[in-house]
Amino acid sequence: MSKSLLPSLALALTVGAAHGQEPPKGASKVTVSPGQVRTILSKSDLDGCLGKEAVVLTVDGKPALVGKKHYHPGDEFIYVIEGSLTLEVEGKSPVTLKAGETIHIPARVVHQAKNSSPTNAFKVVTFGVFEKGKPDTTIVPD
Repeated sequence: MSKSLLPSLALALTVGAAHGQEPPKGASKVTVSPGQVRTILSKSDLDGCLGKEAVVLTVDGKPALVGKKHYHPGDEFIYVIEGSLTLEVEGKSPVTLKAGETIHIPARVVHQAKNSSPTNAFKVVTFGVFEKGKPDTTIVPD
């Protein structure tokens, strides 16, 4: 896949997810913790970036979710589609993101998502450039 197509792909998937469309055929869902579901929409090798792959996924978080601490083998970009969530990123103050906001989390930085709303779920789309062959998410023991 051409690097110039990646922003278009990420935007198309974000818009599709924002409008409630079903994930593409072959998408895989993983329950990370009770109330937190990740749906991998796409994994693609990156031309000119040996050993790297692009991963696009959605994360749905139920009300009052406290996600598990984890990290990724590459940079992650998060776009909030609906609701809001608080991200606790190692070495930084917690930040609350609302629909339409984004954040970048560098490779291997431990972070955790929390939903402080007792009634509203959240949905985000993430785009990551990860080391190929590594798990896309590693849970950190408490």
